[in-house]
Amino acid sequence: MRKRKLLYVAAEISPYANAGGLGEVGRSFPKALQESGDYEIRRVMPNHKAVEGVFQYITDYPVAMEQGFETCVVKTDSKSNDLVTYFITNDRYFRRDNLYGYEDDGVRYFFFCMAVVELIKRMDFIPDIIHANDWHTGMLPLLIKKEFPKIKTVFTIHNISYHGYIPASYLNGWINMKEQYALGWPEWLNFMKAGILYSDLLTTVSPGYCEEIKRPEQGCGMTGLIEQREDAMVGILNGIDTEHYNPMAVNELIHPFDSNHIGEKSKNRTWLREHYKLPEDDRPLVAMITRLDYAKGIDILLKAISFFDFSKLQLMILGSGNPYYQGLLASITAGYPESIAVDFEYSATTAKRIYAGADIYLMPSLFEPCGLGQLYAMRYGAVPIVNPVGGLKDTVIDDRENPENSNGFYMKEWSGQALNEALNRALNAYHSPDWAHYINNCMTYDSSWKRSVEEYKKHFDAMFEKKQKAKADKTDKADKTDKADKADKADKARTRLVEEAT
Repeated sequence: MRKRKLLYVAAEISPYANAGGLGEVGRSFPKALQESGDYEIRRVMPNHKAVEGVFQYITDYPVAMEQGFETCVVKTDSKSNDLVTYFITNDRYFRRDNLYGYEDDGVRYFFFCMAVVELIKRMDFIPDIIHANDWHTGMLPLLIKKEFPKIKTVFTIHNISYHGYIPASYLNGWINMKEQYALGWPEWLNFMKAGILYSDLLTTVSPGYCEEIKRPEQGCGMTGLIEQREDAMVGILNGIDTEHYNPMAVNELIHPFDSNHIGEKSKNRTWLREHYKLPEDDRPLVAMITRLDYAKGIDILLKAISFFDFSKLQLMILGSGNPYYQGLLASITAGYPESIAVDFEYSATTAKRIYAGADIYLMPSLFEPCGLGQLYAMRYGAVPIVNPVGGLKDTVIDDRENPENSNGFYMKEWSGQALNEALNRALNAYHSPDWAHYINNCMTYDSSWKRSVEEYKKHFDAMFEKKQKAKADKTDKADKTDKADKADKADKARTRLVEEAT
């Protein structure tokens, strides 16, 4: 049996370009799927200004855009030993300082979708499946259905809050008026709606998020469409690259360790304190690695700090983002020089060293489609405190709900006081004989892609089985119709003979 071919399409793929979880998934999921042995994978992404590599020219071609054409140049990274990745190159659209945040983002990513369609016409790799990710690729299932109806499309919602829009004129000749209405006409047409409506399989990045976005208060205007597609929708939990996030990595941690040598973890905590000039004592180290954004719970943390008893803990924050929050955190830190350390210069290595040295990890997000921070923290033995939403509830087991298997603590509501109460429970557990049990449950939690890949493959197979069943049903219907026609003709012939005989 030949391997199925899948083209993975995303706006960001780490390490080439990464603004968050989408890029990390683009690094690890396609690799894990190919390693499962049943799929041959290639990836495609924009050639952003930040992308680094030794590039090899593949091809170039015109891409139709509204009333004109734009040039697309396709390259690959000739030095990569990883999966083949195609880079869609157009300096007008992608040679910019940021991946997103521009007024013409809709036009930029419509070009990307159109360029992928044209690329498929020119590749020696004809996909069985196109796997599109988030709004930036939302028009792709629509375009593929119109141009390559035999190719199956999967659309994964990583965050339903962001949509993307273009004027209807960009899809002239592609869709009729009824379809334009479904996508938002007479307003601009919506990428997220297109992805939801036209994909063969619709997925979210956790079962919890799959259920949450069915509710009007969290569906961001998409609830009605999701109800229409509910039979084609499934929540599949993200995994992480456990080789890339490995507490035994000698080249990244000062003191590598695993679940059988938890004692080594304290040495990483000592190193962190020395590095950030915090005093060494018996207080646990509480960490938060985050984008400084309201939805990530920074406001909640700032309120909770007024409740914290710093005689019982030290706090370390790594993150960047809103300058307003940076200013507040810097001001607060100045008042607690022996208890709080803040670093606004994010780096992947620094993050891993903080995960490795932290005892407790804070993730008080307002919403979290899947969340990767809690998975990284548990991998390094940092016990998470979370607001139990989306993927956080799917991956963290609360101490009160299941003490034997607990690997973390839930906030009872989204507030500073609730965060402080959950932290106090964690601090009590830290000073109990059970703490090693919490760490072990965290580090032995299977956060790899193995189970999720098998789940994806099951649903991929179902798409093709459904197609084969539909084909068989069509053939069976045609056979029955043919037999009925023949029987009808035979009856008429018999009737005619009887009439002639009489």
